[in-house]
Amino acid sequence: MQHIVLVVPAESYRADAFLQAGARAAQQLTLLTDAQLPLGDQTVHVSSMMPPDDEIQRLIDYLFGLGATLIIGVDEVSTRLAASLSDQLGLTIGKAEAVERSVDKVALRTTLMRAELGQPKFLVTTLHDLNNLKATEIDALVANFGGSFIVKPTRQTASRGVIRVNAANLIDDIDPLREIQEPSAPLLLESYVEGPEFAVEGILNGDQLEVLMIFAKPDIGEGPYFWESTYLGPAKVSAKARRELINAVERGARALGLTNTPVHAELRLSEGRAVILEIAPRSIGGRCSAAIKFGDGQRLEDLILARALGDRGEIKQRNRAVGIYMIPTPARGILREVNGLDQARSVPGVTGVEITVSTGTMVYPPPLTDRYLGFIFAEAPGQAGTLRALQRASALLTIVIEGG
Repeated sequence: MQHIVLVVPAESYRADAFLQAGARAAQQLTLLTDAQLPLGDQTVHVSSMMPPDDEIQRLIDYLFGLGATLIIGVDEVSTRLAASLSDQLGLTIGKAEAVERSVDKVALRTTLMRAELGQPKFLVTTLHDLNNLKATEIDALVANFGGSFIVKPTRQTASRGVIRVNAANLIDDIDPLREIQEPSAPLLLESYVEGPEFAVEGILNGDQLEVLMIFAKPDIGEGPYFWESTYLGPAKVSAKARRELINAVERGARALGLTNTPVHAELRLSEGRAVILEIAPRSIGGRCSAAIKFGDGQRLEDLILARALGDRGEIKQRNRAVGIYMIPTPARGILREVNGLDQARSVPGVTGVEITVSTGTMVYPPPLTDRYLGFIFAEAPGQAGTLRALQRASALLTIVIEGG
């Protein structure tokens, strides 16, 4: 019997799903969390998901004495801590470095560039530098990146701070970043990539990618702000396009040094060529994992633990169309209520509507938000029917925000 340590942040949407999967795995289970209250019988607390060095050392000593054999994070921040602990306990070698290369957007871009993989053109800058560009320097940017381009902080999630800016209106367009970005902090400037966007969900067994789902993202839009609104799967793409997407993810993961980990990758197909936007060493975020189910009733979290434990048994893929709509925040202020939930849940094809932000919480619209108000799930005959169900349900919701 192996001793699994699940690293679960207090605010993670995934806590319950992974805890249930851990219990079903019939292994010894310990929870490592920064939650104030225990999440289970065997709980180890840390001050944060980025604890100081002295706390890390005490934690390593404790986990060594506990006989931990497998340490798994459930999202991006906890995956970093899990990888670091795994390396320091000798359970893995080089995993922390590979994870850091993936979550640091500058390191990701640099690594993919060296591997000559398709990705946006990029340069590293700061808000201070962008504020002080001369006219000739802006002309040079336009020559290299086009009249509009993407700016993004190097360590944010959920499209927070990602803005498509116009060179002619640069100073005004980057203004929202001033709330979340220090003037001297690194900022990525990237070329804007035309084409449909996809998310590839998989698990690396060694360095071989097991593809679980390819989602289409039909309404990602062209900016100026981006948020994950609708996922539809399995994506309707040609066999050639599917191979292009999968090959890019596999090559990118190998370049980053990722092995034996879930992978969430986002790409665009531009003129038939895969362009990597992100490769993250984690499974799909938020409540979205609920949409990935297998024919034998196994859930994504069950499969992640099974693969980590060495189980390479065949899974039964489901081909039924599934959809997820991530409910965006329409305005800044205090969330007072969300009306129309019962009506949205009664829409044919809708399988669930969840509000994951508590009333009374201060919320922000894109590009400042780092969370969604909730999620709508649908399964209907065909992708068109699934998309219609999501659209009908979302139109029935009224979000009340006050005091912006």
